[in-house]
Amino acid sequence: MIKKLKCMWKKTLVVIVAALTVSFSITLLADDHENAKKLMESGDIVPLETILNQLQKRATGRVIEVELERKNGRLVYEIEQVDEHGVVREFIFDAADGHVLKEKVED
Repeated sequence: MIKKLKCMWKKTLVVIVAALTVSFSITLLADDHENAKKLMESGDIVPLETILNQLQKRATGRVIEVELERKNGRLVYEIEQVDEHGVVREFIFDAADGHVLKEKVED
């Protein structure tokens, strides 16, 4: 009987931890989106659409990941793109003015 209760308790604890983790992750994502929106509205960063238009002129492919991050005190857009040959490239754009800081082929 005690083994059964311990097993049920462990399962319940796992479900609670998983639910809290998902809830916390969703909150973080919502906060990130709101922060990015405020930065764009204040003019501190250019809209992602502007960056994606510049990327489209520079290289062809499908965007597979976009991140807005702070690196060395500067906000940057990190964008990964895969081309028709399966080559993945990472582009780093200055989020303040939209110019390309770095382009590299992923290994």
